[in-house]
Amino acid sequence: MIVDIYNTQHIITKLKNLDPTAKPLWGKMSPQHIVEHLAFSLQTSTGKNQIRVHTAEDVANTIKQTIIYSDSEIPEGVKNPLLGDEPPPLVHTDMQTAIQHLKTELAHFHNYYKENAEATHMHPRMALLNHKEWTIFHNKHFTHHFKQYNL
Repeated sequence: MIVDIYNTQHIITKLKNLDPTAKPLWGKMSPQHIVEHLAFSLQTSTGKNQIRVHTAEDVANTIKQTIIYSDSEIPEGVKNPLLGDEPPPLVHTDMQTAIQHLKTELAHFHNYYKENAEATHMHPRMALLNHKEWTIFHNKHFTHHFKQYNL
């Protein structure tokens, strides 16, 4: 199963059916942490979050080739250089509010690239990504976290 970020209804339905107290198959993030993390990633892909790359150019290119230009999945337990060893504080008061925010960010992503088709934005491990590359990344990223909760 691969999540399609252009199928917002499917994503939101799955997340609304996720028990906010569910335990992940791996990792430490709660369901709400995952929803907020996915929204943050969408914001990064549209330039709302200005970040820098945290890997050397050759390493970034290798990761990009593996994640974007192959059938490889994002591996369990991969470390995000923007996150510490523990999940960050929650931003929203509850899961439903976080899901609504994610829905808003999905719509913004779709609209942003309709109006800015040539835009590129920095990924923390793969450097600059364009719309097509961000879409592939988000599909794999959402899939990765959905698998974490067996969605």
